[in-house]
Amino acid sequence: MERAKDYRNTRYCPVLSNVEQQKEALEKEIKSTSPRTKIIYNKVRERGSEYHNKFMEIYNGKCAYCGAMRGLLPVESFEVDHFLSEASFPDTTAGREEAGKMKNLVWSCISCNRGKSRIMIKPPYDNILDVDSGNIAIVFKRDEEYYIQICDTYQGDEFIQQFYEKLHLGYETRRLDYLGLKLEGLYQTEKDKERKTKLGEILSLLLKKRNCMTIGERVQ
Repeated sequence: MERAKDYRNTRYCPVLSNVEQQKEALEKEIKSTSPRTKIIYNKVRERGSEYHNKFMEIYNGKCAYCGAMRGLLPVESFEVDHFLSEASFPDTTAGREEAGKMKNLVWSCISCNRGKSRIMIKPPYDNILDVDSGNIAIVFKRDEEYYIQICDTYQGDEFIQQFYEKLHLGYETRRLDYLGLKLEGLYQTEKDKERKTKLGEILSLLLKKRNCMTIGERVQ
């Protein structure tokens, strides 16, 4: 599947770029100002903090798993996720330090983060589902109605199916988040004042519906 068709993005969304390098640069910045820092997670987790905002910007303010965007969803809907869960590491100081390294951290919506919290991602799935490289965009796709689906290559893979279900990627809310992204893009690029006003009204109604729904609304 072409990266240009990344299911997390509409044509209006900037693509992730040099994520690993940007994360390395942010980690160096943190260590230069706080040389005693051992667990980077503790420096970027607090919403509204300087490092949290910089970390969010690396991911364009969008969930690395489902593509939901801050601004269309409230700030409280996002947090920093451990890609490999903390349970994957020894319950020791060294283990917590390893789990909290910048390379293992991902910007995520709460729904995706909490859904995958107990999933143990082991090789080769740590590479197959890697969000920073964009590999995950080869595993999932959008169908014609904007629902997230598993690509044909991975249809029979039990672990991918579990990941898909645990993160609720097939739910109606994921579709509405994507529709919101498309409408936001159209709104920002529309030049005609009347049509722009109409798009704004439609987007407002969609977001109102989205915020009234629970993650339990799933595809039938």
